[in-house]
Amino acid sequence: MKKKTILLALLLLSVLTANAQEERVRDKSVYLEFFGPSLGVGVSYDARFSKTSKWGYRAGFGFAYSHESSPFGNSSSRVYSIPLGVTHLFGNQKHNLELGAGVSVGINNDTHRVGEDVIVEPYNPQSQYTRTKLVEENKFLMFTYSSVGYRFTSKKGFQLRLGITPTIPLVNRDFFDAKVAFMPYISFGKAF
Repeated sequence: MKKKTILLALLLLSVLTANAQEERVRDKSVYLEFFGPSLGVGVSYDARFSKTSKWGYRAGFGFAYSHESSPFGNSSSRVYSIPLGVTHLFGNQKHNLELGAGVSVGINNDTHRVGEDVIVEPYNPQSQYTRTKLVEENKFLMFTYSSVGYRFTSKKGFQLRLGITPTIPLVNRDFFDAKVAFMPYISFGKAF
């Protein structure tokens, strides 16, 4: 009886040990991203094309906001973007070099004041004043991007991504100050 109990315990222990040694493949993730293709803050879904593939895709939604004050009034800009891309991972389950490319489309909603000089009486400088009017513009955005970064995924599924995203505007080229803009990114998420 004692031998059967020991044998059963050893068999159970070996099965549990074998299962514990199998590393779970986490081929999907959801993460909160700051900057990068999301421009401001965004939420993205990332998945591999198959459980064994190093190739994958991402899709998300981003939002950015800026505000500026001037003597004529305030101006603001809101950007809503949808980054779509393809990624490739180089490394193991835990530490990876991540290379990616994609396109981000969106809407840039600008609200600003434009000043114009009003002259009530010609030749009387004291009768002049500046009047401002509120102007709202919606502009379509589209830019390509590539990404080079580091991806860490813990055994429990915590995921950290950080890197750099070079972007090239395709539409509304005055959105970025340069022909190529380099934006860092960092994201925190859950791999499953």
